Amino acid sequence: MKKVLYGLAMVTAVATTSCGNTTKPLIVENDSTEITEPEKLVSEDAVFFQVSKIYERLNQMGESEVIDLAQLEQEFCTSYFLNLKQRIARFDENPTGDMCFMGDEGYHWLVGQSLPLTIESLRTQILSDTEALAQIKFASADEDDPCGMTLKLQLEDGEWKVSNWLDPEVYDEGGYVAMMENYIMENNIGSEKQN
Repeated sequence: MKKVLYGLAMVTAVATTSCGNTTKPLIVENDSTEITEPEKLVSEDAVFFQVSKIYERLNQMGESEVIDLAQLEQEFCTSYFLNLKQRIARFDENPTGDMCFMGDEGYHWLVGQSLPLTIESLRTQILSDTEALAQIKFASADEDDPCGMTLKLQLEDGEWKVSNWLDPEVYDEGGYVAMMENYIMENNIGSEKQN
């Protein structure tokens, strides 16, 4: 039997919550199973499809043993997020002090786990015509310590892109992006054109 190509497997369906959010089964075990792109772009199915695609791509990187999180961000993150990263990188190239932005060292993608990541459940919610949330619970070796992340997504150039990572146990209220914005503000980093 063929080795499992993607870590996104073994998902159980969960009943619809009272808010109308749904958790859909996500089974991507081998070449014979495909996630088909939804017809309507502004839908929970479209967000579900995109988030599934993101973690398929991350797990493919893990298989090739070349995990390029910057490339993953180029493919799946908003231009605002990428602009923040670029401004911080330019500032940190020529630091004026001893500090540089440490970020979360990839936690926003890997949640402290090794690849492949297996999604146990994925719940999506449309907030507006241009914003959505995806709540992900990953399988963990320690059943008493489940790990997960909430992604905020924004519709940009006809595709759902990650705009922020929210986890109240790891980040302040504004998520990972607020951490970057605070660093920029504290260091008086100008706009991209000024750097």
